[in-house]
Amino acid sequence: MSAPPLGREAVLMLDSTEVGYAENVKENIDASIIKKYKLGSDKPAVLKSGNKTFQIEFGKMFIDKTYAEKVLNGTAVTVEVRPNGTGTGKEKHTYTGVILSKWGFEATQDGVSGENVSGEGSDLAFGTQT
Repeated sequence: MSAPPLGREAVLMLDSTEVGYAENVKENIDASIIKKYKLGSDKPAVLKSGNKTFQIEFGKMFIDKTYAEKVLNGTAVTVEVRPNGTGTGKEKHTYTGVILSKWGFEATQDGVSGENVSGEGSDLAFGTQT
């Protein structure tokens, strides 16, 4: 049995460039359910997986306006999550056609300024780094 990776080992890439000062990443797959009932039954006659969405969200220490501009521009990007770090044979999650749609900034008196970015991709593939 394998041990779970430590979060601090994860690496986040955006268009083949590492997202510097990344603090966290959250991935979500959402599949809708197609469900139809017929008369005379209380159980579904059709139960299938429907449309899927692939959401990605990450937080990082703020450096400049780069990620806010990506949200404003609406250009599709590729996001790759490497949960076990970088290296041949390690797992990767590749989101393609990602439109970054939300950006937020936060500053506190006793901390480092940060930003949160989220978006949705057109596809997700699980693979292995080469």
